[in-house]
Amino acid sequence: MSDDAGRPSRPLLTAYVDVDRLERNLTRFHALAAAHGPAVRAHVKAHRTVEIARRQLRAGARGIAVNQVAQARSYVAAGITDVVIAHPWRDPWRWRLIAELARDCRVAVHVDSLESVAGLSAAAASADSVVGIRVQLGTGDDITATPDDTLLDLARAAAAARSLSLDGITGYQALTTAESAPDREAVGRAAAEYAVRSAGLLRAHGIAFRTVAVGGTPTAEGAMAVEGVTEVCSGAYALQDAGMAAIGVCAPDDVAVSVTAEPGAGDAQLDAYPYPWQTPGERMPRPGSGPVHLLPPHVCALMPQIDHVTAREQKRPDSTWHVLNQMDEPDRAARPATRSPQAARTPRR
Repeated sequence: MSDDAGRPSRPLLTAYVDVDRLERNLTRFHALAAAHGPAVRAHVKAHRTVEIARRQLRAGARGIAVNQVAQARSYVAAGITDVVIAHPWRDPWRWRLIAELARDCRVAVHVDSLESVAGLSAAAASADSVVGIRVQLGTGDDITATPDDTLLDLARAAAAARSLSLDGITGYQALTTAESAPDREAVGRAAAEYAVRSAGLLRAHGIAFRTVAVGGTPTAEGAMAVEGVTEVCSGAYALQDAGMAAIGVCAPDDVAVSVTAEPGAGDAQLDAYPYPWQTPGERMPRPGSGPVHLLPPHVCALMPQIDHVTAREQKRPDSTWHVLNQMDEPDRAARPATRSPQAARTPRR
């Protein structure tokens, strides 16, 4: 059934957050990180809500990570002022957006090219801001893919560039096959050891920085245990999902988000972008709910497809949390830069 404009008359997917489960997940993950030592950076792509981001900060997160500058602005407007743009964007128009954002909060961005370093430097100088740089190690599929000479060139360029500050290095090693899932802790440990080794290489050449960051929820426990890692960037740990439960990251009863799906088109949306170890169409009902409420296969793929979640908490009425799905647009960067008199200048660091 659809309306006159051809849109579905009701959403294909409806999502619910169990706030009590959410809080338990946050407590568990942040306690684990505190026991090992690294700070937690909350990658908010796994929920895209201000309400959960605030809870992550209260639980101890250092700041947030996002992919879209437009979404970052919504979090900054809500008072969150430590942001990492966790993608090595190479679009010149987007460098300007990042530089403008850095006038209002502390910003660091992933980079993997000298062109990006030069472009961000020029954009930040024009915006009268300072942008932090995190040199990205490899790709999500292979953290070791960046040659040592390239790593050194990028770090030196960032450290020397006008209006930039070398914040550190960052890497993420995905579980790329079903066979790698049982070895998730070893994968995380190996990725973290490589990041620490890369940090040592830079420091041996006299390059100073503070951050050695490693990303990922399924591999986080292995990464946290490696001495020299200063930050773990994770997203799915807050809500979890059926994919995390399937490989033992959590129990099915720990998953704090459930969905109902319209048969057909809703099922297809729910199956979008599964983890490598999942088969589309597999269903995991929420424990105790019967077949109606399902655990989403992949929470990061769910959130772009909805505009709100219904939050449910014991002894409190339901509430609606809006999902932030703004996308960066080139025409936004083309407009003249403006500066709010209340904008907080990012300190040079």
